Amino acid sequence: MSRRRRTVLVWFGGVVLVVAVVGALSISRVLQGPGLPTGDRTVAGIGAPVEILFDSLGVPHIWAQSVPDAYFGQGYVHATQRLWQMELVKRVSEGRLSELFGEAALGTDRFLRTIGLGRAALGSLEILSPEFVSHAEAYAAGVNRALETWEGPLPPEFVLLRAEPEPWTVQRVVALEKIMAWDLSEYQAAMGMGNARETLGDSAVAALLPEYPEWGVTIVEGWPGGQGGRTEVGADPSSVAVAPSTQVRGDLGGLAPVPDDPAGTLVFKPLPDHTARFLELGSISRASNSWVLGGARSLSGKPLLANDMHLGLDAPNIWFLVGLHAPGMNVVGMSLPGAPGVVAGHSDAVAWGFTNAYVDDSDLFLERVDPSDSTRYLTPWGSEPFQVREEVIEVRGAADVLHTVRSTRHGPVVVQSEPGGRPEVVAFQWVGFQPARTLEAVAAMNRAPSAPAFVDALADLGNPHQNVVFADTAGEWGYWMAGRIPIRASGRPSNLPVPGWTGAYDWEGTVPFSEHPHVLAPQRGYVATANNAQGRDSLANLVNDGGWARPYRAGRISELIEARDAHDVGTMAGLQMDLVSLFALRYRARAAEAFRAAGLDAEGARLDAWDGAADLPSREAALFHSWIRSLSRGLRLEFYGGRGGYFPLYMVEKALDSRPGPDSLEVLAAREAATAADDRAWGEVHTLTLDHPLSRIPLISGPAGFGRRGIAREGSTHSVNVSWFGGAEPPFVSTHGPSQRHVVDLADLDGSGGFILPGGQSGYPRGDHAFDQLPRWLRGELWLLPLSREGVEARTVARLRLVPARMP
Repeated sequence: MSRRRRTVLVWFGGVVLVVAVVGALSISRVLQGPGLPTGDRTVAGIGAPVEILFDSLGVPHIWAQSVPDAYFGQGYVHATQRLWQMELVKRVSEGRLSELFGEAALGTDRFLRTIGLGRAALGSLEILSPEFVSHAEAYAAGVNRALETWEGPLPPEFVLLRAEPEPWTVQRVVALEKIMAWDLSEYQAAMGMGNARETLGDSAVAALLPEYPEWGVTIVEGWPGGQGGRTEVGADPSSVAVAPSTQVRGDLGGLAPVPDDPAGTLVFKPLPDHTARFLELGSISRASNSWVLGGARSLSGKPLLANDMHLGLDAPNIWFLVGLHAPGMNVVGMSLPGAPGVVAGHSDAVAWGFTNAYVDDSDLFLERVDPSDSTRYLTPWGSEPFQVREEVIEVRGAADVLHTVRSTRHGPVVVQSEPGGRPEVVAFQWVGFQPARTLEAVAAMNRAPSAPAFVDALADLGNPHQNVVFADTAGEWGYWMAGRIPIRASGRPSNLPVPGWTGAYDWEGTVPFSEHPHVLAPQRGYVATANNAQGRDSLANLVNDGGWARPYRAGRISELIEARDAHDVGTMAGLQMDLVSLFALRYRARAAEAFRAAGLDAEGARLDAWDGAADLPSREAALFHSWIRSLSRGLRLEFYGGRGGYFPLYMVEKALDSRPGPDSLEVLAAREAATAADDRAWGEVHTLTLDHPLSRIPLISGPAGFGRRGIAREGSTHSVNVSWFGGAEPPFVSTHGPSQRHVVDLADLDGSGGFILPGGQSGYPRGDHAFDQLPRWLRGELWLLPLSREGVEARTVARLRLVPARMP
């Protein structure tokens, strides 16, 4: 080879190497992001300088001379750290995912356009106060100033998808309220029950109806027969008119089969997993734990409060930690990127936390099409026309799609009649379609000077429905259920689709806030909520028809609170990490019997000795939960005659409680479980995934760092440190759990307690603060967010100052 040729090749190789290195460095910079914004930035839209101090985990404390300026700063920071998340949530609310993902997202967009979350937000805009609208405008202005002054590349998702962010608006702020509420609706369960009814018939489907167990702990009364009882409910439930129930367990209580002479079946389709995951991006709490203790049970003499909200564990996390400090507002906690304020946390006066109240706030209505005119449907007073609207869905890489939405007086039609089939469609009625002042209520909660003022603010939280525990620095504390409770003509909610043409199941208003389940400083010294039943009276029957979360987490929380005379922040945080499952302890002996009957004596003996804790080394946890999942699969096939169908986990409890056992299904499940678990530890068969919409794209997700997979995860479905996992057999993958944790001692707001997320602040997949909170979250540690300027200054590692632009 000639010297010249070698020189050319060396030169060419060097160029390629330089290009590769420069490209890699450029990609790395995109994935890492710009880091924390620092220095002075001149912006229009604020009245005075806004100081933003970041701690070593990237948590900003925003100091402003007015509340609107603080919200401006919050919008600015949200945009710099979580712009892709905000973009995705916006597109979910508006049904515009196909513009990014093409035809693969068309079905999701069709559903989103049908339910119309963004349209519902317009109704809320009409009832918000001018003051809050101006505050929301200040927040949106902060987002938009960040976009206008953006330096460098956009977040990697925008680069990969070749997309551009759009200006933020007040409507987009308010639309977050609707997404927050969606995942709490009973839509998925109702669709599953509707499909089961079509498959099994009226009489057989009655066995699927949920029942809250008589032995289960309740929120207001505590343990059955415990202190307080009915007297702890603030208002006499008899003041709410309750008609006799038309639905009785064991049969359908006289509810006529629908239709009378079916000419086919309706197809009730639960949402595909990807659609449900998109809708979950802004949900406030699918399930959760929270409890509050009065000063008599606290070592400090002031109330203690703890909360962990259970949601999809995504990357980035749904929450963004923040401190907001302005005249009349001094608050820290979890915020939602896209909206102003702190959703849950504490101010210098009040602390609060949320759990899903499991209000059955939606119904599926069977609507009969007018046999003489298919553009109309039947009502109690005759035939009415369907309301019809048409929307154009833009689809990337394909032609636009015209989407038609029909609605009845109850809501949008979500199940269509098949050609030549039944003369019915199904409409969806939901309180989330009604105008609400939820975000305005959150703003008032942030500034409430006392527990009574906090409750006043809570009255405007129309949806999502929440069990709210609260306490103030003066020592007042309690619980109140927030969110609208529909009053139905039938007297209580129904788990099944109901006839819409009779009027017998129509909604007749809502229960007044003053009559919601609530209790102030009960004698037992605490209130614990874990999505369990509020009570056992007629008012509780208005809330839910038995489908609350099973009482195992609530029972364990109450058990551990009562195990000590007094608690502190350390014992409260320790309780959040408890791994014992009362569900496992209840059925441990039954499982052991099944294993022995299968000839697996050693496994049976180990289960007999097991303490019910799902810690990482536990082989018993792997064995037991493999048995439960295998048994559930067998029971489902038996129930449906070899077919699949809706079959919630409480059906396994029903079977175990009603059968003498161990029967052949339980023995077979034991053999299958022993093989599947293969003597492995829980941490080997049960792992955590932090999901991201792009994490499943081959050749991109791994190198880019979108999400995290394969993290050994302790906890189980019914432990306080909960881990909701999927799969019929190992390996089990957990994608849901505590989306945050916080603990507050009202006697020591700046010196103890704190917050933590299962990820971090940054939305950039390789950013310094993308996953730096995850190790602490796994260990159960908390991160202090002080309220005082001195406390914040002591933890500050970076500063940003927004300076108002000179007026012309």
